[in-house]
Amino acid sequence: MGDADEPGGRLVAGRYRLRRPLGSGGMGEVWEAYDEPLGGRRVVIKMMLDERPTSHWPAGEGLETRRERFLREVRTTAAIEHLGVPAVFDAGVDPAEGRLFIAMQYLHGRELQTLVDETDHDEDPLSVARAAAIGAQIASVLDEVHRHDVVHRDIKPSNLMLTPGGIVKVLDFGVASLLGSGDNPRLTQVGMTVGTPPYMSTEQVLGNAVGPTSDVYALACVLYEVLTGRPPFAESASRSHQWHHVRSDPPLITAMRPDVPSDLKDLLLAMLAKEPEDRPDAASVYEALLPHAFGPAKDGFPADITDLDPCLPFLRPLGGGLRRRRGPGGATSAATPSPSAPQPGPAITERDVEEIAERVENLLKRELFVEAFDLLDEARQRAADPDLAGELEFRLATAKYIAGNFTEAAALFTQVGGRIAARYGSDDPDAQAARYYVAQCRSELGDVSGAVAAFLEVADAPFDPSDGEAVDRHLDSLASLMRLHAVMRDRERLADAATRMRGAILAYRPDESAALLADLDAFMHRLAQYLDGGDAAQP
Repeated sequence: MGDADEPGGRLVAGRYRLRRPLGSGGMGEVWEAYDEPLGGRRVVIKMMLDERPTSHWPAGEGLETRRERFLREVRTTAAIEHLGVPAVFDAGVDPAEGRLFIAMQYLHGRELQTLVDETDHDEDPLSVARAAAIGAQIASVLDEVHRHDVVHRDIKPSNLMLTPGGIVKVLDFGVASLLGSGDNPRLTQVGMTVGTPPYMSTEQVLGNAVGPTSDVYALACVLYEVLTGRPPFAESASRSHQWHHVRSDPPLITAMRPDVPSDLKDLLLAMLAKEPEDRPDAASVYEALLPHAFGPAKDGFPADITDLDPCLPFLRPLGGGLRRRRGPGGATSAATPSPSAPQPGPAITERDVEEIAERVENLLKRELFVEAFDLLDEARQRAADPDLAGELEFRLATAKYIAGNFTEAAALFTQVGGRIAARYGSDDPDAQAARYYVAQCRSELGDVSGAVAAFLEVADAPFDPSDGEAVDRHLDSLASLMRLHAVMRDRERLADAATRMRGAILAYRPDESAALLADLDAFMHRLAQYLDGGDAAQP
């Protein structure tokens, strides 16, 4: 696509006049453009690459899947309100070429990679205060995106920008991984490795499930580079970055920067732990770095870019910008206003609930999730009958689950399940269903040990064999336990779950047992090829 198709550059979607290309990647092209209806303000336009078969796209991947992968950046970034995330203004299909586009905030500043490359790390390195300020701002962004069940997966200096006033922007959510996508298949292919080798976590290298602390690991690699000029592990002819991420202990930052305080040295080591669960979360990293961002920062910053100083937002906070609020577990993040509570209306009736359920179903089909959430939440507040309130709360939790908001869905299912169990007993089918969906949420969030415990609770609970949905939950819980034990390479528990699955099939699905048992045997046979190179235990 050229910029000379029309005088002054081609017009996209009838309003964005392309000015000049800024770059391109595996997913699309990036252009500087003018938004003509709004006085020609500068914007960034991201366009999908030519969708004819090329090396850019995985073999066999359909058009709709490719477009969905491209639009993840829109959904991910537009839903997050944070100073460190570029604003999304518009998205759609350009009618002239039928190509997807995104209109985003045009940023002024300097890539962190450029700053690192231009710094004399031997004679005049960046100060600890400025490195801590950069890290604290990135951690604040990560804390916010992780609250939206999103993992960036490619935190690196070239995806970070220092803007005037010292705000650090986290760029390129194009490879961000939604931790779940409701009832839609995952867009990221199983086993696909995404990231940049010097900053990839151990689990990324191994192709395992990636969670929020993978971004924390990458942030530690970035901080090493900001402080020393290079990431913690160096590639050689015999040892790749990937090899080091899996096998090598990280070097002590104080060996290269003796002025780094011991608590920051310990923090970096914790952030680089090989096991994801051994790393701190982003909120904890923010809290640990924040005191150091207020330290002396006079030296170690080029005089020509002092307006990009990352300490500025902490030393001279912008009005309403980086004020701190206390959150869960003592974490802090940028303050955001709370929406005013809706005024209660007439009490909800059973007929109202049926009508609301129909409207919500239509909204969910159109992916108008926020409107569906608001409708259910307002109705829940108007429900005087505890049973109707519980039903609406369950529907709200289900809507959150369908939308892929698994953190919020798990909390709601836990809450409503507890209320149902207290009222009708823990064996009530709705209480059991709530526990089942809590397990599903934990699995989607990558909480393997938590999911195992939750699925065991469902599998061990008594149920009515004549209840088809209860039988389905029991069988699916056993199947989920098999998958999770396989991920953890726990052969003994895998074999036990497979034995229970075999018995459950014979007891509850006798008419289908031949086909289901054949599938079970085939599954166990495939696992045998991956578990330590041996044969999986056969039940």
